[in-house]
Amino acid sequence: MNEKVQFKKQRELGNILTDTFAFLRGSGKQLFGLIFKIAGPALLVLVIAYVYYMQSTLGSLGGIGLGGSMESFTGNFILALFLLLVSAMAYYALLYGTVLHAIKSYVKNNGVILNEEVTAGVKENFWSLLGLSILVALMVGVGLIFCLIPGIYLAVVLALTYSIHVFEKRDVTDSISYSFKLIKSEWWITFATFLVIGILYYVILLIFQVPQYIYFFIKGFAMSETVSADTGEMFDWVYMALSSIGIIAQYLLQSILAITTALIYYNLNEKKNFTGTIETIESIGDREE
Repeated sequence: MNEKVQFKKQRELGNILTDTFAFLRGSGKQLFGLIFKIAGPALLVLVIAYVYYMQSTLGSLGGIGLGGSMESFTGNFILALFLLLVSAMAYYALLYGTVLHAIKSYVKNNGVILNEEVTAGVKENFWSLLGLSILVALMVGVGLIFCLIPGIYLAVVLALTYSIHVFEKRDVTDSISYSFKLIKSEWWITFATFLVIGILYYVILLIFQVPQYIYFFIKGFAMSETVSADTGEMFDWVYMALSSIGIIAQYLLQSILAITTALIYYNLNEKKNFTGTIETIESIGDREE
């Protein structure tokens, strides 16, 4: 039997990392089943949008060199990018909604995730999570465009907004506002936690992307010996298939980051408000009565 993960407690960086994977070991099968059921259709649309983006942009570069229309390329690029961004936003809203509501059910039911609670919670919060995703992306994007450091700062702070919105039922603007208060004096350790888990995430992701890179370099080397080769031919169906596997892995593994943000939220909330400690004391008092 897997040991129950206690979310409502203070943690050091190492404990956050170990508990992230402990939760996946104990509840990963059920969690990924829920992700495929709830966010799977959005993931499929996202993969299709990604393939269309690759074919409409990178695959069309060779067409321009062979006399293709620059206007046609620009139009395809804008449409493909728009579809990719919209599908990604919808997927992130569903993914974070599924993971966070699964954790909420896990905490509420003493280590048991009720599928119906997760499904109902995601349905209730989908549009607000989608709006939150758009606002967070805009704020971080603006910060990165004007100066890299503000963008990084905002990305760390605003990563907590999803957990605040789901666990505390605050509205979108209040969730964003409260994230700055919650992370006050704890930004550096939070950044370090995200940095470490981000490195682990990309190491795991690399395993799924290696076949795609190997095929790309072999194909590129073979085409370099052909003077009249069309660069668009590098992005054939084999590369697209391998690339699609990589993109599916990339977005599914985002669940690791979602679990980490929940653990960071509970850690900071416990330091600020002692919610878990108070609940433990009250439960002891109830048992004694």
